[in-house]
Amino acid sequence: MTTGHDVSFRDVLRSIPTRPSEQPVLSATGAPANPLHLLRSWLEEEADRGTHVPHAFALATVSADGAPQGRTVILKDLDDEALWFASSARSPKGLAISENPVAEAVFYWAETGRQIRVSGPVAPGPREVSDADFMGRHPKARAGVIVGRQGTERPDPDEAGSLLRDALAHVEADPDDVPGHWIAYRLEARSVDVVQLRPASGGERIRYERGDDGWAVVDLWP
Repeated sequence: MTTGHDVSFRDVLRSIPTRPSEQPVLSATGAPANPLHLLRSWLEEEADRGTHVPHAFALATVSADGAPQGRTVILKDLDDEALWFASSARSPKGLAISENPVAEAVFYWAETGRQIRVSGPVAPGPREVSDADFMGRHPKARAGVIVGRQGTERPDPDEAGSLLRDALAHVEADPDDVPGHWIAYRLEARSVDVVQLRPASGGERIRYERGDDGWAVVDLWP
């Protein structure tokens, strides 16, 4: 995309198409009783459609000093109550969760104009789940976890390379070793906001809230 001197970047941004392909109407009356069933259904549809990395989502946490933090992670599992992701407890997100054990996950698929936000408390899952998740990672990814410097300054690339080579050698020598700080986290769904955009304008939006008696769902203005 090119711009002339008489075109502002704001105009460039406004010219980018944002409207999706046509999708079924979303409504509180026709939606599944459990919002995580809807999330699974949409994920499966995106995978069948060939969407690249449809299970990637933005994870928002709150640091110890109250600052918002966001990053993109991969969904590792989904059950009737929670979604799962994994990280080192020593990483910025792991430290944030230890101080403020709440988070919000945001899935967005541009082609279909669908967005799902899931918020609620976060807690470590069973140790065996964390171990299995770590063992399923590529050896180089495991080595990076063992080095354990995520989010910290890396002033010397040569030192970083040496640390990673040493960690990879450790993985190859002891492939069953799992760092105790590698955690599979559960984000328990308490509130779920769902949006379906339309090709022309507008769209539909519903919100699920979980109470003592289960899920309640209502239609919202988009």
